[in-house]
Amino acid sequence: MSAPTIGPQALRLFEYASARSDWTVRSACEQLDTSAEEIEEARQELLGLGLLIEAPDSASAAGERTARATAPEAALLRLLTAEEQAAAELTEQIRRTRERIGAMREAFLPLHTARTSGLEVVTSPEQIARVLGDAADIATSEILSMHPGPVMAPDALAQGLRRDLRVLDRGVSMRSIHLRPMTRITYAMTHLQELRAAGAHLRIASIVPFRFILVDRVQALVPALHSRSGNAMMVLRGEAVTALLVKVFEMCWASAAPLEAAGDGAEPGLGSQQRWMLRLMATGRKDEAIARELGVSVRTLRRMMADLMVRLGVESRFQAGLTAARMGLLD
Repeated sequence: MSAPTIGPQALRLFEYASARSDWTVRSACEQLDTSAEEIEEARQELLGLGLLIEAPDSASAAGERTARATAPEAALLRLLTAEEQAAAELTEQIRRTRERIGAMREAFLPLHTARTSGLEVVTSPEQIARVLGDAADIATSEILSMHPGPVMAPDALAQGLRRDLRVLDRGVSMRSIHLRPMTRITYAMTHLQELRAAGAHLRIASIVPFRFILVDRVQALVPALHSRSGNAMMVLRGEAVTALLVKVFEMCWASAAPLEAAGDGAEPGLGSQQRWMLRLMATGRKDEAIARELGVSVRTLRRMMADLMVRLGVESRFQAGLTAARMGLLD
């Protein structure tokens, strides 16, 4: 920010007023060889900067109101104090406004939710973008979301990231579940890492039942499967519906893997035979059947299983199956 400047005429007048406490506009005009209009303009400039202080009850012999020059340091301190006071008043006003908005939201949002409970179908990309933007704007405590389907294009992910960052900047909690292919595409993985760095909690799953976004557990955006438009979404309101979606989300969240595990451990050095063994184990076949399929003895198979559990960091075949599913080794 550049420092405030003072005009040359105002500077000349300040020097003159500093040297003569009994100066007048007329004397300044004569001494500085300039017009009364220019002197008055310079005088107002100095008054605005606090470099001149007008004495309300004093006047010259000619009836002019007088103004005395002040020390520049004192003027600057007065300006700074005034700015600080204005900033403090603005901060206090914002705080009071925020409190009023919070109180109004607590009082009226339940009534609005009850009155508008039901569904609204949005079909066009513009409508969906509007609803997503509204969801980001009204969120105050938490957003839960699940994202199945193909990986979105980079520009769509970038638009969503900007919206999510605004939400996270306000201190809203965010948890989201994404499909494993997101971790295998460079720009998509970068998107997830930026979200995580901003404070979002992310998990990765091999399968997600459907897309939804849940705002403060009172409003949700879900697919409109009954619509002919493939991208149509429904806006659902009311705790009776959203409570069910919370249950679905928490079940999916519990079975999903943290982003760190999905990104760092999805390839734990397993060979094709070990991966095939994992898939056979997942079908529930007995050891004898798996050994025949792999062309090894049961004893060798069990030794391979023991080695596999060590690699996966688990203690049982059941845990091995869960870990393998979370890490995408059964895909």
